[in-house]
Amino acid sequence: GAAAERTVSRVGNDGIRVVFTPQALEQMGPNAVEQSIEVVRRRIDALGTREPSITRQGANRIVVQAPGESDPEELERVIGQTAQLTFQMVDDENTVQDALAGRVPPGSELVYDEFNTPYLVKTRVLVSGENLTRAEVSTDQNNRPAIGFRFDGQGARRFAEATRPENRGKLFAIILDGKVISAPRINSPIPNGSGIIEGQFTIAEASEMVNLLNGGALPAPLTVEERRVVTAELGADAVQAGAISVAVGGVIIVAFMILSYGWLFGGISVIGLVLNGLMIIAAMSLTQATLTLPGIAGLILTFAVAVDANVLIYERMRDEARAGRSVIASMDAGFNRAMGTIIDANLTTLVAALIMFVFGAGPVRGFAWTLTIGVFTSVFSAVLVAQVLLAYWLRVKKPKTLPIAE
Repeated sequence: GAAAERTVSRVGNDGIRVVFTPQALEQMGPNAVEQSIEVVRRRIDALGTREPSITRQGANRIVVQAPGESDPEELERVIGQTAQLTFQMVDDENTVQDALAGRVPPGSELVYDEFNTPYLVKTRVLVSGENLTRAEVSTDQNNRPAIGFRFDGQGARRFAEATRPENRGKLFAIILDGKVISAPRINSPIPNGSGIIEGQFTIAEASEMVNLLNGGALPAPLTVEERRVVTAELGADAVQAGAISVAVGGVIIVAFMILSYGWLFGGISVIGLVLNGLMIIAAMSLTQATLTLPGIAGLILTFAVAVDANVLIYERMRDEARAGRSVIASMDAGFNRAMGTIIDANLTTLVAALIMFVFGAGPVRGFAWTLTIGVFTSVFSAVLVAQVLLAYWLRVKKPKTLPIAE
């Protein structure tokens, strides 16, 4: 298979040149685009719940749509970085001055850092980002932001080989996208395949770099062909339809609860429902989540689940009161005996939402996130709020009979 993909030709007396054939390059293009889509999706998902739409256009283009993005330039920067990480030994057998004068020795190359300081490094890659299993924001010995990393088994073995005792005192360069970000000295062997990358990082820069490294490297560089910022006016119809559906659903729920349980018990359910909606919006604002149509669907479903808890409690109260128990005993039984069913129903919903959030992407994650928040807020509003308000009513009015049992 390799002979069909590459052509080999001699260059001078001491070199050969290996290049891909046009057919091989044509086959590699679609694969690179598909891999790039997954890398871009992981990077955007790591920035927050933005419900991105990432689609392929033509043979070599990717269209990214990120609703609610307030900083398109930052998103473009995060998407466009190749994030090719390599660990290469610094060439200590030759001088940088000779290399700058045009005498770069075979097997070495000149690489610069962000301050334009030149480094002469071996072209042979010791370990690459392909062997990286995890990166995280850490701190160095001076408590400055750094990047912690861990390699897989193969990477750990290569890293241990590179830092063996014979190389003690030598420098190796950590290169990201062709730029040296750190050039530490080998002080002792590192057999466990983990360490930290030190540099002049801010917390924000370290977090962005960790996001890029965890998302994986792009198989090929991406260039921005076009960028458009579309206002919400183009989606006004969809937003209006979502708002109408929420309003209609809310009116139906309020009417049902009041007609079924009266102004007191039904009204308390409505108060809990309003509080539930406010808490969901507050939680989404806190997590910088974007409320789009799938999120609105999760919001409507959450309202139904919240009212369902009230129905379970009230129906249990009604059954207990009709069985001849007192008002206090009926209310106590209503809350206590309905809790098992409420927890079971919401736990099932929570498990389903977590599965969708972990394995889903884009709009599916937005729906799952809204639903997850709603599970917690609905239980709080339906159980705790209703219990406090009904306890206050019971203490003030001291009723002889339960209104919903009449």
